[in-house]
Amino acid sequence: MIPVKLELHNFLAYRDPDPLNLEGIHVACISGENGAGKSSLLDAITWALWGKARSPSADDLIYQNLRETRVALEFEMAGTRYLVIRQRSLEKKTALSLLELQVWDPEANAWRGMSEATMRGTQERIDRLLRLDYDTFINSALLSQGRADEFTAKPPFQRIQILAAILGLDRWERFEERAKEKVRQSRGKIERIEARRAEMERELARKQEYEIQLKEAARQAEAEGQALAGLEKAWASVERQRAARTELERQAEETARRGLSARHELDEARTEWEALVKSADPAALEAQTAGIRAERETLASRQSEQARIQTQIHELGSMMGTLRGENEALAPQTEPLKKRLETLETSTAPECPTCGQALTPAHRQRVMRELRGEIEGRRAKYKTNAARLKDLGAELEALQKDAAAIQAALQTLPALERKLAEAESALKTAQAAQAKIPAAQERVARWQKALLEETAAGKKIQDQLGKAGADLAESENLRSRLEDARLAKRLADERVGGARQILAALEEIARQREAGASELDALRRGLSVFEDLREAFGKRGIPTMIIETVVPELELEANRLLSEMSGGRMRLRMETQRETKSGDARDTLELKISDELGTRAYEMYSGGEAFRINFAVRIALSKLLARRAGAQLRALFIDEGFGTQDSAGRERLVAAIQSVQNDFDRILVITHLDELRDAFPARIEVTKTPSGSNVRVV
Repeated sequence: MIPVKLELHNFLAYRDPDPLNLEGIHVACISGENGAGKSSLLDAITWALWGKARSPSADDLIYQNLRETRVALEFEMAGTRYLVIRQRSLEKKTALSLLELQVWDPEANAWRGMSEATMRGTQERIDRLLRLDYDTFINSALLSQGRADEFTAKPPFQRIQILAAILGLDRWERFEERAKEKVRQSRGKIERIEARRAEMERELARKQEYEIQLKEAARQAEAEGQALAGLEKAWASVERQRAARTELERQAEETARRGLSARHELDEARTEWEALVKSADPAALEAQTAGIRAERETLASRQSEQARIQTQIHELGSMMGTLRGENEALAPQTEPLKKRLETLETSTAPECPTCGQALTPAHRQRVMRELRGEIEGRRAKYKTNAARLKDLGAELEALQKDAAAIQAALQTLPALERKLAEAESALKTAQAAQAKIPAAQERVARWQKALLEETAAGKKIQDQLGKAGADLAESENLRSRLEDARLAKRLADERVGGARQILAALEEIARQREAGASELDALRRGLSVFEDLREAFGKRGIPTMIIETVVPELELEANRLLSEMSGGRMRLRMETQRETKSGDARDTLELKISDELGTRAYEMYSGGEAFRINFAVRIALSKLLARRAGAQLRALFIDEGFGTQDSAGRERLVAAIQSVQNDFDRILVITHLDELRDAFPARIEVTKTPSGSNVRVV
């Protein structure tokens, strides 16, 4: 894993600095004043990859008084570039974390997503990709402040524990526990099988006892069977009697049903016969029909009379209309004559005002007589017409009364027609009823006979039922004895079956005993294997062998670096065994450091010398762990002060770093000593400002 580019947003001391581009850098120092945020860059890398940093709480990584943070790390792995983006937000009531994994697609010239459905799944994918977890990283590729002596400063018995933890030997403890569990399980199975086999032997020893029990049970079952057979035979006879009684009961029900039906039919036949007799009187109905027909013919004759009257009414109406017209015309015609008469009577002119002739007394008298005669004639005509109108009105009123009376009579004609139809229908019904009376009488006689026959048959069946009931009086006692016998037979058969099952089970037990012997042998062989594995996985087994093979490699690499940093003066030796007072060998990890003054314990060296020893051992552990973990740790991060070293020591320390630079593609060293800045080919400068720290490559 080689970091290429780092982007920070509200992370620890940083707000929104320019991205840190590490491309092209092989070895560089990270410099800046204390508290500026140098170590925060390494925290950003570990938090982006694993969600962990020096602070135990992710919320503490957010820039002060803000609510969210984001880190994006671009890195290279086996020639492929990846991008990890991790975010943390406190904007909502529940804190929200996000994690994305992307890979660069050269053909599409774009990032392509690789994230899983959940953060846990994405984190597991990152761990598989790096083949490295957080704990392995901080004990190999990252030398953190205050942890350089985590290995060397511990007592010897703890050093071997730390080395075992760094090498991941705790897995062998898990293997040992699994082997122990297998041993416990195998021993438990063996104990259970042996206990079961002992129980089987006790059961098999009782086989003869169970065979005797089977014979006795079979004998008793046979006796119970014979007793049951006799009762079953007696009960069969009872069942036949019951069947006969049931048949008689069925016949009785059927006879009763037929008797009821015959009585019903007889009642209906009598009702029908009585109705026919009552309705069969044709003579009276014929007289009634004749009277209705006569009445209808009378009414029919008045229809022509009604037509004649209507004609007369019409003619009278016409005559009266003519007379009224004449009278209405006479009055207007008379008025001019009356005025002419008045004019002649009062006129003194020499000429006649009506005809224009000379008006002489004789002419005047003649004209006046003519006018009076015409006026009187008209008056007489009017009176004659008026008298005639009065007579015609009286005649018309009489005719209208006659017409109304005839009309009222004719309105009863439909009802009379219906009455005639009903009478004719009743006449036909009476004639038909009179014809049906003999058949109805025959039907009544037939059903009377049927009812007598069914009544006699029912009495006979009831007599038979009475006799059958007396024969079955003792059936309940027989039923009780039969049920007792059946129960006794079933219990006897169950005892026989139980005895046979026991003997069959003994055969199965014998078979299981043989199979258990084979299983027991297999379990004992497996137990031996698991006990061997338990010893192999124990502290004195494979873990000790691994440490014994690792220590020489670790010692060789540490001595190479220590020799470079001390000018060849210092050398260390690691001892993995020491003899106890009792003469036994005990696992340990002693550090023996020698110089020109001789061999001394690690604790006897000065701070600068101890730091060189620590640095050499940690670099050796880092290379060893990276190689054995299978992770491609191509980057080294050193966050450790150089203040304990004098000028020569610092130069040798820088030289040691340079000596391992070919083992890593990217080495970042954090320091705040100005004299060391120029010792590295590149420098990353961290500057603290009121608005957050900035970082740039110088």
